[in-house]
Amino acid sequence: MELKKEEILGKRIFLKPLEQKDAEAYSNIGRKKILSEAKKFISSSWKKDSYYFGIFLKENKELIGEMELCHMNWWFDKAGEICYFIKKEFRGKGFATESSKTMIDFCFKKLKFRKVYADTDPDNLASQKVLKKLGFKLEGKIREKNFVKGKWIDEYDFGLLKSEWKNGS
Repeated sequence: MELKKEEILGKRIFLKPLEQKDAEAYSNIGRKKILSEAKKFISSSWKKDSYYFGIFLKENKELIGEMELCHMNWWFDKAGEICYFIKKEFRGKGFATESSKTMIDFCFKKLKFRKVYADTDPDNLASQKVLKKLGFKLEGKIREKNFVKGKWIDEYDFGLLKSEWKNGS
C-alpha cells in the first residue's frame, strides 16, 4: 500500500510527513541527534510500507515527536503497525495517546484496516499504558527478540481490531 502525503489532524496535534525543512527540529527530539543523520533519515522516511510522520503541536507547529505506520503489506493492506516517540519534555501529557488515537482513526476510517498493532519493550510501562488505554489487547510475548545494550530482551505484542475500536471515541 502506498500512502498519499497528507496531514492528519488531532485535537492538539497534527501528523505530517517529515520534510527536509524539519531536519533541524527532528535532530532535537532525541532520535537522530546529528543534523546530517536527521537529513539522511528524512530522505528515506516515506517509502512503501514504512511511513514516518512528524507529530506537531497545532498551537505553534513545534515538532514534538514522530509516528511511524509500517508493515502494512504483511497483512494484505488490511493491518499495520504503529510506533511512536515523544520528545522527553512532552512525555506524560497525553501526546502519545492523542497521536496514536489520531493515527488509529486514520487507519480504520480512511485506510479501512481491520487491525492495528504495536509492540513494546516489557519495561516500557508508559507505552503499554497508552496502548491499553486505547483498547489494545496483549496478544503475546516474543522471548529474547531484540538485542539492546548488550542483552537480549523480550517483546510484548499488542493488537486492536476494528470491531474493538470505539469509532474514534
